[in-house]
Amino acid sequence: MVELFERFTEGARAVVSLAVEQAGELGHDSVGTQHLLLGLLSPKTGAGYQVLHGAGLDAVRVREVVRLRTPGDGSLTREDAESLRSVGIDLDVVLEHLTESFGPEAVPPGQPRRGRPRFSPRFSRPAKKTLQLALREAIWLKAGAIGSEHILLGLLRCDDSDINAVLAELGVTSDDLRKATLRTIGRAA
Repeated sequence: MVELFERFTEGARAVVSLAVEQAGELGHDSVGTQHLLLGLLSPKTGAGYQVLHGAGLDAVRVREVVRLRTPGDGSLTREDAESLRSVGIDLDVVLEHLTESFGPEAVPPGQPRRGRPRFSPRFSRPAKKTLQLALREAIWLKAGAIGSEHILLGLLRCDDSDINAVLAELGVTSDDLRKATLRTIGRAA
């Protein structure tokens, strides 16, 4: 996987970095295809963003759909900690008391400390498949590097039920997005 990332453009690297960030912020236990979609919705990622933006998708709406469709692993997020703090509950103090009273097993790994969740990125199988398909798309299109547009094409080809459900809820189809992506990069659909 490391040699794959060496072929990524700056925009494609930003997609992956933002996907990891989104998964952590949402309290999800791995980086999935829905997080890659969220990563693509930053203007700094390039052509992938242009296609999604042109299709009427925006990060706020997609994040809300992903948040509602994909429950986390039960861990509390930074947002949860901030919400509790706003009503006078210090999550750090609660977690310390739980640990003191019941031992370290009482607090699931990944709980926020000092308002920050711990998250070590682990990619789901469909997310890994998406990145491998991005390489195939780049080769097929004779591109010199893997860009965000190739990640988007890989995402649309990976046939993951999670991403398909998110796209359906957003009112877009994989086929339409694929055609728009190929038009954007100058290739006939």
